[in-house]
Amino acid sequence: EFMIDRDESSVGSEVVKIWTGTLAENAEIIEFACGSGYPISKTLVDSGVRLWAIDSSKTLIKEFQSRFPGVQARCERAQESDHFGRIFDAAVAIGFIFLLSEDDQISFITKVAGLLDPGGRFIVSAPIEECVWEDLITGSECRSLGYQKYAGALAKSGLNIVSTIEDTGKNNYYETEKIKLGSDS
Repeated sequence: EFMIDRDESSVGSEVVKIWTGTLAENAEIIEFACGSGYPISKTLVDSGVRLWAIDSSKTLIKEFQSRFPGVQARCERAQESDHFGRIFDAAVAIGFIFLLSEDDQISFITKVAGLLDPGGRFIVSAPIEECVWEDLITGSECRSLGYQKYAGALAKSGLNIVSTIEDTGKNNYYETEKIKLGSDS
């Protein structure tokens, strides 16, 4: 049911398509909570970036691997992953961070910052309002820390918010950049 819903959805794909246009050609990107790959992974692959992907669902990763056999993908929790033991130009977390506890969200942001080259980009979706709700598809509790807490956690991790974006479905995205060494911004 989750795969069918995501396969038919375009949520986030236009924002990610525009975002990838700001990246260097052949940028190396890690995607968290890739699911079965639609629509975000497909958008990333179609843009020509080099993609690595992680999801904690065996079922979803199996489907992802059948759809994108050329993409390195692992079934593991983002919080416990070694993230392929490498550094990336960019990271994507669409529809994921708010499924974590508050402490895990802060920890995840710190981990992502550590995976990026200076100047690396990170785009993450989460409401700008502080709120709690039940996910319509999974029934899981979701928690947005709100703009102020996200901005503070991102800044503390060395990530500057470049922009916030709202898509046509009223979903919010934080586009960030890792502070370059010797940079005052």
